Amino acid sequence: MKIQILLASALLISGCSSEWNGLEAVKVSNLGPAGYPAIGDTKANSPKSENPNSNEKTLKEDTYVIQPGDTLSIKFFFNPELNEENLIVRPDGRISLQLIHEVTAANLTAPQLTALLAEKYMGQLKNPEIAVIVRSVREPYRIYVDGQVTSPGQFEIVGSLSVLQAIALAHGMKEDTAQKDEVVVIRRNQDGHPFVIKINLKDALTGKDLSQDIQLLPYDFVYIPRSFW
Repeated sequence: MKIQILLASALLISGCSSEWNGLEAVKVSNLGPAGYPAIGDTKANSPKSENPNSNEKTLKEDTYVIQPGDTLSIKFFFNPELNEENLIVRPDGRISLQLIHEVTAANLTAPQLTALLAEKYMGQLKNPEIAVIVRSVREPYRIYVDGQVTSPGQFEIVGSLSVLQAIALAHGMKEDTAQKDEVVVIRRNQDGHPFVIKINLKDALTGKDLSQDIQLLPYDFVYIPRSFW
């Protein structure tokens, strides 16, 4: 159902990109840290990105980038009463811990999260010796790339993936027909309703504005429209 929503939205956009067909259009500058609108409905900042059909697998590499849906264990060597087992990273990328409450775990490696927690607990504990263990991860989420690319299709997210990296997986944009300054990413909010992120990849490619090359989230749909000039 999610895929059908995104595909339908992409078709509407490709037919009439100037009107956006009633979808909320958001600029990159208006995105919050989690990748959702920083203004308007606060629910948009905590979307549901679950993948109920995915299987979990054991992870043994410290270089893995933690993602929503992963299962963590947090161990406190001198304060075992604070230990957390089977702590699942929420769809918004956060985890809840005693004393310090909300912490963003997504997009960090286990060593990076360990260092962050040690810093946050410095004012709460005398000797915050902490270990973060990634117990299991979900099968990679997918994103979709369509429009003026050489090989449209779906691709897996392993760790983090930006728009330009996703386009590279699709073997690049068609130089003669791709409208690089009007690329869109279709993303779902908490209620499952799609909204559009307007991206100027020309600025990212020339180095003028690298922030346009945003990080993708599970089930994002990247669409490169056709240039008629």
